[in-house]
Amino acid sequence: MKKEKVISCAAPVISVLAMLALWAAAARVADSEFILPNIGQTLKSFFKLFGEEEFYRALFGTLARTFIAFFISLAAAFLLAAVSKKSIVAERFIKPFISVARALPTVAVVLLLLVWTNSKVAPVIVTMLVVLPTEYTGAYNALSGVDENTISALKLFGVSERDLFFRVKLKQTLPEVYSLVGSGLSLNLKLMVAAEVLAQTARSMGYLINTAKIYFEISKMIAVVLVTVILGGGIEGAFSLASKKAGKWK
Repeated sequence: MKKEKVISCAAPVISVLAMLALWAAAARVADSEFILPNIGQTLKSFFKLFGEEEFYRALFGTLARTFIAFFISLAAAFLLAAVSKKSIVAERFIKPFISVARALPTVAVVLLLLVWTNSKVAPVIVTMLVVLPTEYTGAYNALSGVDENTISALKLFGVSERDLFFRVKLKQTLPEVYSLVGSGLSLNLKLMVAAEVLAQTARSMGYLINTAKIYFEISKMIAVVLVTVILGGGIEGAFSLASKKAGKWK
């Protein structure tokens, strides 16, 4: 049991070390910072970012758009999921819209939205549309986790709707909601940066990647991507832990 636990803890570390080794080997073969900078050059650019005012403006701009897109799509997902749970007709009506949103080609939608809106609004809308199907499925599964038999029995004993929501429904759905928020926010962030690159949004992480590309600052491009990966992974990891803790309360 202890051996399995050690192996389980060591596996992610070994995986990261393997990726770093591959990176180091590839950089050595490329032998050019304009093709693939080595780890040292990238780390130098990474830490240099935190001394630039432009980086913080870009970071906060991207995070603001990410949170706006996420919470609007999450609210819409739970609303649609709740309606779907109440009526099979409503569920069948909503599903085609979700299927269309799931099949939308991201690049084409960004380009169309740039015609109809602007470079700040387009990434928000496309991120909402792309993430909505995943959030709808997660919200539907979370609501399906509520034990209706328990709810009916408690209603017979005169338990108020307020107590039912906070003491039963919320506790039963909280682990799934935490998991959904973590994975959803992480996905939103990655999609937002990609959309910003396409839309050339000012004061954004995507803008930093675009400008670094123009000036062949490959190490800076990778550094900005690393910031995005660390933020996304940190958010998902934090909510994953919260989900596990909430699961113990059920």
